Amino acid sequence: MRTAWLLCCAVGIAPTALADPTSFNDAIARAGREAPTVAAGLAAVESARLLVKPAGQLPDPQLALDLTNFPISGSDRFRLDRDEMTMLNVGIMQDVPSDASRRARQQVAQADVKVTAAAVDISRLEARVAAATAWLQAFYAEQRVDVLLTLADDAATLELATTASLGSGAGKADVALSARLQAARLQDRIDDARFEAAASRAELERWIGPLGADRLGPAPPVFLIDANALREHLEHHVELVGSSAALARAQAEIEQARAGRESDWSWSLMYGRRDPAFGDMISLGVRFKLPLFQSDRQAPTIEARRADLKRVGLERDAVLREHRAMLEARLAEHGQLSARLVRAREIVLPLAHQQETVAQAAHAAGTLDLASLFAMRLEAKEAELDRLDVERRLALVDAFLTLEYSEALS
Repeated sequence: MRTAWLLCCAVGIAPTALADPTSFNDAIARAGREAPTVAAGLAAVESARLLVKPAGQLPDPQLALDLTNFPISGSDRFRLDRDEMTMLNVGIMQDVPSDASRRARQQVAQADVKVTAAAVDISRLEARVAAATAWLQAFYAEQRVDVLLTLADDAATLELATTASLGSGAGKADVALSARLQAARLQDRIDDARFEAAASRAELERWIGPLGADRLGPAPPVFLIDANALREHLEHHVELVGSSAALARAQAEIEQARAGRESDWSWSLMYGRRDPAFGDMISLGVRFKLPLFQSDRQAPTIEARRADLKRVGLERDAVLREHRAMLEARLAEHGQLSARLVRAREIVLPLAHQQETVAQAAHAAGTLDLASLFAMRLEAKEAELDRLDVERRLALVDAFLTLEYSEALS
């Protein structure tokens, strides 16, 4: 079954030449590569990756310059060379966070990389699903236009015939008016279908770029839906993978909060320049942070991070339940539409075509007028349009199930 999915729905196929019709596989492959949201996500991943190394480094050292014991009153005021305690100091200072703090910061940065990478996968999936939906909507709208154009030709023929009959005095006014009304209504339906095709193509171009004037084709793939396989793969959905990455990040933030209990320290080295008569001096200093009040400072921060971890875990459970419900609903819809399509193909359409054939024979024999023949053809074409609509809805459901939950497309 996995091999069949790969054969039917593989998306890693390079796009064909621009002059060729854009196939379903081409569309979702290009959406996964070229959608602006995917490109933006990849830039975010690169940004997060570049921040991992700096997260574990020491802070920048500090250059210290100061003037100490400078007299501002008395007989030596504003003199640098009269008091032995007057010094011009230059030195360097370095803060040294604890090893635990630096490791924790780096772990958070690494977790950020995984979170942003998961976000890219989610964006890629959303782009593929959106492109698949737009492609299918546009393809079936174009198919409806073709069927309706055939009906419009028949309606135009009927309108001409009834108008001619009315002009010769042999026709009926109500038949001629009905023919004109049906022709106008068909033109409205053609315009609606063309608008839907154009709107869907515009939506598709949003995800994959310009299509040109070519039609879409040749046809959507046949999706093989294995309900059990889809259920088994549910836990590996990209949104759940993203939730797992968020859990890892929340855990890293707890470790970072715990590292606040460790004592950071800093050192400094100063050189003091004095009047040559007194001699220069060097100062060396070390400072330590004293986390003495952890119950009021570090402990609340740690508890806050634990609450965040609980929140992320509950959000993951909510996402899992949402997708489980969505999967079961779409599987039920798949079953309902599949059964309906079988009836349309095996019962409704054959009966409609038989009825049309009988009407054509009756018209040829002179026992059925042209308006009644057109009514039979209209009913047959309506059955075909209904079949196209069911095919479209089933293709949308099956494409969603395959793209969202199939292991073959993960």
